[in-house]
Amino acid sequence: MSEDTATTKHVNPPTPDEPTGVEPDGSVTSPFHLMKWIETHRSDFQPPVGNKYLYSGRDFFVMVIAGPNARNDFHKVDSEEFFTQIQGDIVVKTYENGAIVDHLVREGETFFIPPNVPHAPCRPAGTLGMVVERRRPPGELEHQIFYCEKCNALVEDNEFDCADIVIAFKDAMESFWEDPERSTCKSCGHRVPKPGPYVMPEGLR
Repeated sequence: MSEDTATTKHVNPPTPDEPTGVEPDGSVTSPFHLMKWIETHRSDFQPPVGNKYLYSGRDFFVMVIAGPNARNDFHKVDSEEFFTQIQGDIVVKTYENGAIVDHLVREGETFFIPPNVPHAPCRPAGTLGMVVERRRPPGELEHQIFYCEKCNALVEDNEFDCADIVIAFKDAMESFWEDPERSTCKSCGHRVPKPGPYVMPEGLR
């Protein structure tokens, strides 16, 4: 099955008002304690993704992501992503040469995703991470991809002109999981389910 047959396109809403590093009076935002910020915004880290903007600038944005997440999609974009694991261990899955590869990222470690590598962060409960990404210029598409868990075939590739990754990805996941036709593998007939909160497999602990 070619990737073209499973591709859909979506347009995202405008980016919400997020911290840019500049205060309303034009002054630069003062330094603040990361862990205190996380505790203040703890209720904002909600599945399926669990992410919140720490900084949303002109050239790049920074997200803090809390576990557990509950997702089985892969993300692909034409730029790098930099992961820092603040608390606990996670798995970042990549899709390479037709197979899914598990990368264990332990507390205190960093992980770099090159451009156009499909990847899926899997975050157990109690974990905290930070991800830095380049701001996408208007018209640049990024992808939310679902692969079959049984045969690794492509099930769907959603293309986004992504203005707001926090809102758009969550809505797109829910839409995919709710649609039996879209979420069923054309190769083997397996339906990609809506997952529960991620739990680290025993063999990776």
